[in-house]
Order: sequence, then C-alpha cells, then structure tokens
Amino acid sequence: MATIKNIAQAAGVSVSTASRALNNNPRISAKTRQRVQEIADQLGYLPNYNAQNLTRGESNMVGLIFPVTSDTAPANPFHIDLMRGISVALKPRHYEMVVAIAPTAGDLLASVKSMVTQSKVHKFLVFYTIENDPVTSYLRKNKLDFVVIGHPTGHHPDRYVDNDNVAAGEKATAHLLAYHPAKHPAFLQLADNWVYEQSRRQGYEKCLESRGIKPLVWYYQENGTTVEDFLAKHPEIDSFLCSDDLLLVRINDQLQSLGYPIACYNNSRLVGMLLKDNERVDMQPRKLGQAAVELLFERDDHHRIVDFKIYD
Repeated sequence: MATIKNIAQAAGVSVSTASRALNNNPRISAKTRQRVQEIADQLGYLPNYNAQNLTRGESNMVGLIFPVTSDTAPANPFHIDLMRGISVALKPRHYEMVVAIAPTAGDLLASVKSMVTQSKVHKFLVFYTIENDPVTSYLRKNKLDFVVIGHPTGHHPDRYVDNDNVAAGEKATAHLLAYHPAKHPAFLQLADNWVYEQSRRQGYEKCLESRGIKPLVWYYQENGTTVEDFLAKHPEIDSFLCSDDLLLVRINDQLQSLGYPIACYNNSRLVGMLLKDNERVDMQPRKLGQAAVELLFERDDHHRIVDFKIYD
C-alpha cells in the first residue's frame, strides 16, 4: 500500500508538502496540489481519515444514540432505515457509525461517555426526544455536536430534523375518511406517549374536530385493555389510525379480526406485509437520516423538515 512518503518521493517534494497538497492547503500552489493528487491516484493511495481526525482530538465516527431499549425488544424498522440514510450521507465525508444502545438510561449515558472519553467521538445523532434526558444534557454540558431526530422537548435550542407530524396526523386522518368507508376513526398509540405520537395525535384531533367528530384515543400497554375492550365502550368507531409500524405489528391480530380500515405511519416492509399502499404514511426515514448528517456537518442551519408521503 502506498504511503505519503512514496507520494512525496515520486512528486519530488517533502512529506509535509505532499500532506498539505492532499489536504488542499491553499499555501501549496494549485499546480503542485494537482500533481501530488494525480500521483496519489496512480499509486492507489488511501488516506487514513481516522488518523487525520485524531490529530485534531476526535475520531472520524458519528455516534448514533438509540432510545432506552430492552434486550428483548424487536428491532425498529424505522431506526434501520434511518441508519441506511445516515450511512449514505457519511460515506463521502469518510465517517463511520458507532452505536449506543442500552436497557437503562444509566447504561446509555455510560456508553455515550465512553464514546467521548475513550473513542474520541464528538459528533452524535440522537434517535429520540424526551423531557429531562440525561444523555442530551451531557452532550450540551460538554459542548458536543449533536442533532436530534424528532422535535426537541423543553426549552433547549437543540438542532433537529423532523417531519411535520401534526400535518401528517391531520392529512392521514382526512385520507382515511376520504378513501375508506370510515366515519369515526380512533387513534391508536403507545402508552409511552412519545413526542411524535403527541404531534400525530394533535393532527388527528384537529381533523376530526373540524368535522364535528369526537376524537377517541386508545393507549397500548402490556397486559392493558384490548382494542375490543375499547370498542365495547365506543361502538361508533369504524376505523383506526395507528401511530407507528411496531405498534401495528403488536396488535395486528386484534385489528385484523375486526376487518376495519387501518392507516399506519412508516412505510416499512413490516407494514407492507400487512397493509395496502394507500393505507401507509411514508415518513421517509432515509431522507431524515441524510438530512440529519447534513445538518450535523453544516452548522449554519438550526433544523430541517423532511416531507412525508401518503399514497392514494
């Protein structure tokens, strides 16, 4: 494998000049930079980007911080698609991904601290937003670069990428009413009440209230009330809007036995196996991942909003 010393010898320049030329240092003439780069290409030189970054005190890695996740929890297809978009956007920047995932908040914070102190990771993408989060508090306190995927909570001016989940909630509800024999849809969500669920529910409520229809919300929790229990109290329900694909998979047996129209967020393969195209709301997680990386490296912007798609 060619080294920087081989390139310097072939170009007839010093090692320091060759290094500066390969890094497009303006102190080196354009002619010399071009010649050194051509020789590097001919020799098949591959720069060590990690070593270059470490000289600046940080690695060429971006930390991906997942929400607290139990060891038995299924993989979230939305997160997988986020990572695919992130990987595409990191490649031309010569950065790699490293993941922090843990079953408790304390373990997650310890993992992130280890990334910073031992692996010199100084850039992060946070896959969740919650109130009083110790991880993002640590990132802020230590002035580390990070972008939140989702809408920030509280009064912190964190940079973020997100969908317009309120609009997605409103339009998905209107779509369900327009394209299916539905007059009174219910909103189904997790008892955790994630920020994205709150926003989608707000849009759902806005749509129904504009039509004079009472919103009805069911909260899923293990060993809690079933959808059938909920329907027994609200027989007017004739359709469902599900807050995300993992929830749909968890309660699919209950829903399919009813035969009611269903619309669901996230156009993952899981949802594709269960619903028709026109019942899926695509939040475009790959584009969210790419936008998050762009924002992380281009600090001029505070946030970016990625479109969603509803298929007719």
